[in-house]
Amino acid sequence: MAPVLQRALPIVGSALGRKMGVRVEVSGRKACTDGECIWIPAFDPQRREQEALCWGFLCHEAAHVRYTDFYLDYEGSALRRRLTNLLEDIRIEKAISQEYPGAAFSLAEVVRQLVAEGRLGAPKKSDPPVKVLNDSLLAILRFEVLGQKALEQEAVKAREVMKDCFPRQLLDLLHGLLDKVPDLKSTKETLNLADQIIALFQNLSNENSESEDSGEEGADKTENSSGDQESHSQHCETQDQEDKSDSVSGDGLESDSVEGKGENPENLSGSDNQTVSENGDASEKAEDPLSQKDSLKQILESSDFDWPEDLFESVAGELESWSSGQSAGFSAVTTTPMVDEVVISGEDREAAKDLLWKVKSESAQLAAQLTGLVQAKTLTRDRIGKRGIRIEGKRLHRIALDDGRLFKRRSESIEINATVHISLDISASMASRMPLAREAVLALIMALKPIKGVSVTASAYPGTVAERVYPIASGKEADLGVAEILSALDSHDSTPMASGLWHTVHQICQSNAERRLILMITDGAPDIDHHDAVVDLVKRCRCSGIDVVGLGINIQLPEELFQKKSLMIEQLGELKNRLFRLTRDWLLC
Repeated sequence: MAPVLQRALPIVGSALGRKMGVRVEVSGRKACTDGECIWIPAFDPQRREQEALCWGFLCHEAAHVRYTDFYLDYEGSALRRRLTNLLEDIRIEKAISQEYPGAAFSLAEVVRQLVAEGRLGAPKKSDPPVKVLNDSLLAILRFEVLGQKALEQEAVKAREVMKDCFPRQLLDLLHGLLDKVPDLKSTKETLNLADQIIALFQNLSNENSESEDSGEEGADKTENSSGDQESHSQHCETQDQEDKSDSVSGDGLESDSVEGKGENPENLSGSDNQTVSENGDASEKAEDPLSQKDSLKQILESSDFDWPEDLFESVAGELESWSSGQSAGFSAVTTTPMVDEVVISGEDREAAKDLLWKVKSESAQLAAQLTGLVQAKTLTRDRIGKRGIRIEGKRLHRIALDDGRLFKRRSESIEINATVHISLDISASMASRMPLAREAVLALIMALKPIKGVSVTASAYPGTVAERVYPIASGKEADLGVAEILSALDSHDSTPMASGLWHTVHQICQSNAERRLILMITDGAPDIDHHDAVVDLVKRCRCSGIDVVGLGINIQLPEELFQKKSLMIEQLGELKNRLFRLTRDWLLC
């Protein structure tokens, strides 16, 4: 597909979805997934930052749809759910990047943009313990497991912050558990690893509580021991006083000597106490046991309100805010229209039989002409020449006549590989033209379907609302079934041609056909807010190798709308000649 349509949001969204095996809808104002489909809101594809976040969000959610089990029980624990989700994000992004290498670039680009904006990175030392754990694991795992280089410095900073917030014993054991993340194979394994991390926090928290209890018991024993020492000290003092009363002057010198010696231990003791005090203050500043113990408690008792917003939930919120800022007209022409079901009544079935009878003759003649034209161009013939590797036995007698044309050569045939989508305008202004429009659509489908190598689909717009369409034919229905759907369609509302054309382009781009044609059957110009979008999209289609032709019903279509490529019919009989010329020029050029 040419670059002009490659960047169109509905086209790229659906193409990526098909490639990754998920359903993608570009519609509405929400960015979310239900486990089966991903919804992306409209945004301005000309803004680089919006485009990067959109594709990153799509890759992330596609990974969830493909690899995540959405039905695990977290037993009401916010810590268990949030920690599992954080680890699961790493696991699924690694998996989808291995399966679709381009996804790794899209995801890394989101991270680079968020880091540059200061919205993703290492936590601060002043942050609550829950935020420290969340932001640190994001930075470390996204850099070390996913290789997102924008977080390299942030991962280093995160480790330093964690040293201040959590005990060293916990960090050593936690590092060993995180080494298991690259080998996770399922959401269940991710949940089990989250449980191991939670158990690690619980065990260390319990050990701290037990050490506190033993510390209190030790303090009681110390008090009792000090009481005994005090009574013993009083007895010793009484004995010393008695010895001093019996002493002589020589003993006084000895007393002075002892007293002099007593000064040094006292001084040394004071110096040692001062050093210990200084070291203790420094250690307390580096790792405060009380603060670290409280950090463990806060994490184990955390609720959803304590945890920061999920990384890609914040991205979804930003996409939604951008979408809300767009005008209604912009949103209408940049989304993939949803499909409504056509309700067929008994009257419609009876009318379908009449419609089929009217069209059969004209469609049969047109089909015969087109089939004959295609067969004449695609028929394989043998040619006789003077060079080749296969001798034609029936020509050997020509040697006597000095005719060297003895070799048979098969000429290359023209292979048809084409798709056509017919888009029918059923707005209120088409009311008087609907009978002819129904006949034209059915005749086209019946005439093109028999041609080998040509597929035909059709739809009608608007559906129940302007942003929706009705399916008419997918190429598998019987002619009577198509006639019943056409008979059930009634004209209503305005002409949201851009929505109808987007759906048509979406269908055409799903085909691998070499030649692609869109036939827009209408009675005039689209709604005012759709006009510029239709002109722009027609130009994109032309640049992408998709032909768009307008077919006016009882009216000549505006030249600027389809770049002077339009036809007009006033009755069904004219369709044969008009379409024959169109098909000849388009299909066999």
